[in-house]
Amino acid sequence: MVKNLTPNTKISYRRATKADMDIMTDLLFLLYDGERQAPGISREELLAENEQMLTDTNQIFHLAFDGDKAVGISHGSLRREYVNGANDGLKGYLEAIYVLPEYRKNGIATELDKIIGLWAARNGCREMASDCLLDNTDSYKFHQKIGYEETERNIFFLKTLEPLKYEIREVDDIIHAKIQPILDETWGAPFLAINGKQWDSRTMPGFVAVSGDEVLGYLLYEFHSGVCEIMVLESVVQNIGIASTLIEKVKQAAKLNGVSKIIVQTSNDNTHAFRFYQRRGFTIREIRLSAMDAARRLKPSIPLIGEEGIPLRDEIEFEIDINHIGA
Repeated sequence: MVKNLTPNTKISYRRATKADMDIMTDLLFLLYDGERQAPGISREELLAENEQMLTDTNQIFHLAFDGDKAVGISHGSLRREYVNGANDGLKGYLEAIYVLPEYRKNGIATELDKIIGLWAARNGCREMASDCLLDNTDSYKFHQKIGYEETERNIFFLKTLEPLKYEIREVDDIIHAKIQPILDETWGAPFLAINGKQWDSRTMPGFVAVSGDEVLGYLLYEFHSGVCEIMVLESVVQNIGIASTLIEKVKQAAKLNGVSKIIVQTSNDNTHAFRFYQRRGFTIREIRLSAMDAARRLKPSIPLIGEEGIPLRDEIEFEIDINHIGA
């Protein structure tokens, strides 16, 4: 039953913050799963997506409240890729909008959309786009009511792909010959400058993920000073667990050699590595300020600017004690 709001009812709106994560996820879960917009998604998956998107400056969430009760949510984004029917360039996108059933037809969704549109306009957008499923007539009528015009209709197709099969092998002379050109292209030379020392990748032990004759990823390591150090970890194919599998293999190698601590170095620009290692139980052991200056003295080809335009200056060392994680 729709709740008829009295003239004294004050619906408030504000931008969602990290403190609102559970509220956001609960409302969006009602939309995506409860109303079958994205059936099969778990709340945990949705929570993880929201945590990531809330840190993205191209994403924004707004909440509507009746007193302390969250009754609606909108999710907007800035898109630069092609959007059906839109002009080239930056445009706003209404990714999701949801109001509790009993609060609908009170203008809350209209206001949430307006807030997203103002945010997009302030970010240089001249168009606002959105979408809905072909059979979602309520959403279709709502979009038309608040000023959206239909541009195109598409039918999307899907087929299931066979999972890519691969195996993990120990690096031998033949494998070294295969991966060395990849490593040399990535690092500029077979020699690595790490923690003030120069290391020769051509003699390092390691593991490689292969599918037939194709190298999908590799990890090289060294035992020294009572630790196992990951010297190189590269995954040519992403998002199928290769890097994580290689990490597990080096844990086994360390354990067989009576070594409990595994360390790895990365540069201050490699934010992807920060997330990757910490998600797998590694913690920051040391930060060496201006360490890349010393590395450049050993290897002058190291650039001054790293990923995403970040000045390449410092080394961050991560470690994990495999005796304390049940490895």
